[in-house]
Amino acid sequence: MKRRNIFWGIFLLLSAAFIIASQIVSFGTIGVWSILATVFLAAILIPSLIRLEFFGIFIPLAFLYMIYDAPFKQLPDISPWILLSAAVLLSAGFSILFRKRHRRLKAVRCAVENSGRTSENIDDNNPYARASLGSSSKYLHADALQSGRFEASLGELEVYFDGVQLSPAGAEVSLDCSLASMKLYIPKEWNVIDKISSTLGEVSAPRRQTPAEDAPRLTLTGNVKLGSIEIHYI
Repeated sequence: MKRRNIFWGIFLLLSAAFIIASQIVSFGTIGVWSILATVFLAAILIPSLIRLEFFGIFIPLAFLYMIYDAPFKQLPDISPWILLSAAVLLSAGFSILFRKRHRRLKAVRCAVENSGRTSENIDDNNPYARASLGSSSKYLHADALQSGRFEASLGELEVYFDGVQLSPAGAEVSLDCSLASMKLYIPKEWNVIDKISSTLGEVSAPRRQTPAEDAPRLTLTGNVKLGSIEIHYI
């Protein structure tokens, strides 16, 4: 956490210096809004390069190409829709080819994975599930959930935690949502710690009363890219 704060602190200082310099030194035909957009896209691109999150790499690069296509005449003129389509396809392809492997997680595959809606019960303290090109509902059952990983790409994934008991030390669940929708149904008594990062995506949760200090603790990590993660308390 401290390293991340240092990184963003330095990044914001450099961004401020870059914006001020743009008013002193001529950047040709590059305007203020283009400079601000560059700073915003760089804030997405740099962490994505570090974590090798391809949607956060290729899509910002496509927008940067659009921004600097006019000032730099030597760049080929490419349609914005072609750029964005290529960026999405490259992101999806690289994400599939270089998918991160997670040890200690038991892979649970659906009988029907790529079409229609599937529903499945998962009995495991370290579950893994994935929804792709379809809709899927996962009902978890665990007596001491320790960790888990759930992925959704070009589809919808619902995960129900109401049949779960967390381990005494708590549990950490990693989420990867790319061009998809993910909905988590979590007991309202739990203490949920949201550490999900977002790349052109959204994480939403309703307001609620603060859980008790000794409440079971669930930590959510991962990333949402061009999609949404909804947390529902039940």
